[in-house]
Amino acid sequence: MSAALDATSSRDSARTDAEPLVIEALSITVRTDDGDRPLLDRIDLQVGPGEIVGLVGESGSGKSVTSRSALGLFPRGATVDGSVLVDGIEVVGGSAQRLREVRRTRAAMIFQDPRSSVNAMHRVGDFLTEGIRARGVPAANAHAEAVEILAEVGIRDPETAMRRYPHEFSGGMLQRIVIAAAVLADPRLILADEATTALDVTTQAEVISLLERARGELGTGLLFVTHDLELAAAVCDRIYVMYAGRVVESGAADEVLAHPQHPYTAGLLSSNPQLTGERRVLSPIPGRPRALTDAPSGCAFRDRCPLAVVECTVDVPALLPHEAAEVACVRPGEAKVAR
Repeated sequence: MSAALDATSSRDSARTDAEPLVIEALSITVRTDDGDRPLLDRIDLQVGPGEIVGLVGESGSGKSVTSRSALGLFPRGATVDGSVLVDGIEVVGGSAQRLREVRRTRAAMIFQDPRSSVNAMHRVGDFLTEGIRARGVPAANAHAEAVEILAEVGIRDPETAMRRYPHEFSGGMLQRIVIAAAVLADPRLILADEATTALDVTTQAEVISLLERARGELGTGLLFVTHDLELAAAVCDRIYVMYAGRVVESGAADEVLAHPQHPYTAGLLSSNPQLTGERRVLSPIPGRPRALTDAPSGCAFRDRCPLAVVECTVDVPALLPHEAAEVACVRPGEAKVAR
């Protein structure tokens, strides 16, 4: 992907030394007919240049809400506290003009369903060149860049592909096109929200390879949202584990997944099927996932945790250093993964 990425990286001279993403004490609450409903509680998260950071957890844990906050995509009518800095630009409370700047040049998102990212009435070529031309690049040059990067991401006959509509592509091919569009934007930050979940294993591996090459050659930071722990272990440099709108564990990917310190992380690994090695009986986490709004007092995981004690009912555990990770638990490191 060298030629296309070289052209892309030379377009934007406004890059800064700021971290691609810094989230500090982010809390989000929405107002409903039944009262205020908290979604996130004091989330701290950081993505460095050229770093792939995983955000894992069960459905409803707050992963997507956290990732979309980087684009200022907060729920309608939400109360937002804390800070979200994208390449040094504050998103929380940002004006429409500031958010356009972030979304146009600083951050790009790849959604799980690529068809949600494209206009079915527009040709692929229009989708790819719109952002380039908005920066004042001549139409012919924008077309040439788009054709080149389509070839780089494995789209056969890219000239013809530029004239086709989204419905003429499979999900895997359309996801490649969406990734190409994200790279063409030359962002400091790429947000991949379950971007590989609906893809077959072969296409998934190719898509991951494209993202890794983009971060390696452009220095782009990548926030990789997934529920696939095996994939996170293989791809990510660091991992944040979320439960009920809070981060419960964070650290280097290999350490967190090899030596989980929080019972929830250990439970996720115990219930995760292995593709290799000896066959084993899965050990699912009892109960159901909790949202922050219906979490019990104290530790939100306590009603599903085999290590819960009276102390877990009192206060929300703080995220504190333990071993090689940070963990929010009064009994860190005691949980074991069922092998």
